Amino acid sequence: MKTGPDWQGMGYKCISMTGLSAVLLTGWMLLDSQRVVLGGQALATTPQALGASFQVLSTQLAYKQGEPVTLMNDIPLFKNRRDGSVAADQMGIEYYTTKNEKYTLASVRGEWVQLKSTDHGDFWLPSWYAMKESRSMTETAPQSLKIQSGSKLYLAPDSATTWTFEKALTSKAVIVAKWKGWYGVSIAPRTWSKESSTYRPGLFWIKAQTIEQRMNVADGWFQQDASLPTSVIRHLTDMKLNKAATSKQVAEWLGEPNWKESSSNLNDTGYAMSIGQTWRYEREDAQYLVTFNKNGKLMRTRWNLPQKDQNAVVSAWNISRADEYGFTTKIYGTTLPTTIPWKPVWTNQGDINYTFLQVATDDVLLMKGDDGGFSGFHYESSAYALDRNSGKKLWEINAGYGRQQVEVDAERRYVTIYTDYDPDKKKYVDRIRHLDLKNGQVTWTYNHKQKFRLNGITAAKNVVVVDSPVVEGSSNSWLTVLDSANGKTLWTRKLATGYELLNKSADDPYVLYWEKNELVAADPRSGRTVWSLKAKRSTIEQFVNNPYFDGIERLDPFETRNAERWLSLDNQWLLLDLNTGKKLAQFPARVGQRFEELNDGMLLIRENKNGDHYGEYEDFTTTLYDAKTGKTRWTLKGKIERGLTEEDQLYVIKNGYPAALNYDTGETRWNAKDTIATLKYPTNQGSYLVIDDQLLLPMDENWLVLNKKSGELLGRVYDVVMGSPEHRDRDAKNGMINRIGNEVYVGSSNGRFRMYEASRLQEAISP
Repeated sequence: MKTGPDWQGMGYKCISMTGLSAVLLTGWMLLDSQRVVLGGQALATTPQALGASFQVLSTQLAYKQGEPVTLMNDIPLFKNRRDGSVAADQMGIEYYTTKNEKYTLASVRGEWVQLKSTDHGDFWLPSWYAMKESRSMTETAPQSLKIQSGSKLYLAPDSATTWTFEKALTSKAVIVAKWKGWYGVSIAPRTWSKESSTYRPGLFWIKAQTIEQRMNVADGWFQQDASLPTSVIRHLTDMKLNKAATSKQVAEWLGEPNWKESSSNLNDTGYAMSIGQTWRYEREDAQYLVTFNKNGKLMRTRWNLPQKDQNAVVSAWNISRADEYGFTTKIYGTTLPTTIPWKPVWTNQGDINYTFLQVATDDVLLMKGDDGGFSGFHYESSAYALDRNSGKKLWEINAGYGRQQVEVDAERRYVTIYTDYDPDKKKYVDRIRHLDLKNGQVTWTYNHKQKFRLNGITAAKNVVVVDSPVVEGSSNSWLTVLDSANGKTLWTRKLATGYELLNKSADDPYVLYWEKNELVAADPRSGRTVWSLKAKRSTIEQFVNNPYFDGIERLDPFETRNAERWLSLDNQWLLLDLNTGKKLAQFPARVGQRFEELNDGMLLIRENKNGDHYGEYEDFTTTLYDAKTGKTRWTLKGKIERGLTEEDQLYVIKNGYPAALNYDTGETRWNAKDTIATLKYPTNQGSYLVIDDQLLLPMDENWLVLNKKSGELLGRVYDVVMGSPEHRDRDAKNGMINRIGNEVYVGSSNGRFRMYEASRLQEAISP
């Protein structure tokens, strides 16, 4: 056997394999080789029962059933005992030993010991790793190898269980350990990911004299001039990278990344944000993401893989390595989104995960911060203001995990904020504060006299409307209308049980409420009824109040709202002119129906035959409808939403994926489903944005850029981390991505908010 040159023609560097150089098992008592003790009972055995080849071993370890076993890291564990009838690259290994897991002995069967795991149930381990002789095993730097035809792989040195070393295994085999005249060989799995599982390499042994050549694997696995195939790098990273690794070590092993970006929040909701750094290694056939905390400690890794024959379609975005959820694999569609280096003009780093633009003026951006936590995992939200020119934070109010409502006055100079919880005092305290939008200075406050909690606030032109129950827990209400200039009470009104307050913003001309089968528009200053409309409450769900519904219209933070409103009354959808109460359009409301108003006033109406707002895509039909003329343009099978019209094209999310339709016929011109991902139900937040020939859309964690004419995936924008905050659909639709002129404002899920120049996108795509 000769030792050949470096595998890559590069300098050799030693690469250690964690855990293999140390004692594998400790704390077990040695007894004679004639018995194995189970549960205190002596069980007669022979060398044949342990495997005939084990006769060469001079010592056996004795075990007691239920005895705790301390194992070193990174030894493969098997769900079942294996023999030569199962291919070496199809062992189905999901777990390696870890230092945090507790193991106890269950039984001994031939060459195997069975272990009970505190976290994952029962597993099998080749018993050789418990033998005294195995403790002299040493690590080696990873090496590829060439082997004599017909050579054998062994379960352990001198084991009776063997496999023929097929030629096809050569590219999957890496030497990682040595014991006397044997080498430990790691064999990559034939299929890494399938359905909800990720499989890991097995560890086998081979006689030294059967190896014809060993070739060292040099560092810098992802270097541009490296010849290592992605499959080999995946094998090496699986063995080498764990949470003990540092950024310095990873840089040596993998080489410098293509991109270094801010990570997502590494802490759970309820804790202070921790933003680290994610390194991206990008190839055409794979991407590898390595995330470190601010101290350079490895926290997580992920392989992004395109959908190909060797990559099974999976049922979730991420498949985790079974032992550590920080090590995941994600299967995309046919194309991986490469990084587009579009840089922002400025970036503001907030201290809460999600950043949504609420309202904008010439000088100020009013923001909402939200941790994105669901149900009991929601701990804080905030209202804050940024300088529009620099991105500098001007002021902030944190609402903790309580309610927060924000209303900007009609002139957009002041903002009224209602919170019901004080995170500093850690108790519920209803507060209504009126602030100067530029500096956050409080100009007036309102203290209600009741000792019980408010229902909330809303606004109409030049007034703030306070909604409070008549008595605690009651379903009737007192409306208290305040002058937004000074906070003084203008008028009050008691509303009967079943009332509904319908104002949306200070752009509404009147105080609008429904009570006793009548819709009333009251003058904001006097309370006098300006117009009213007799109408019963609809018996069909008021889906506009559903937090999972993203809203009928797309609201532009830079524009005031018009005086038209869709309302559901008497099982009819009515489009009303709020100034006069005149009906501009109407159509029947039905169970299982939702709709959105497009930017040209047309409606996309979605209906589910089962009366469900969710369900399977095939249960939906979608209609493009002109409510003002009562004419249907087309009806299609499937769920079509998030529409944006441009000339004769309609950009939509069709059955979960970006698509473009012929506006006149509904014919699909392109669909990005196969390109982007493999999931039936992908996650996408936010709205479409058009810049020249590019279509931008947040989807999953990426801000994607597509060619609007062909649907070609051009890539993802550099250093933007998106997400999917539950119950914040309207905030995401309206406030995640917005454009005015050449300015593009973009939120994120790691506390960052940025301003870009639209004119710089094209040069970033084609530098």
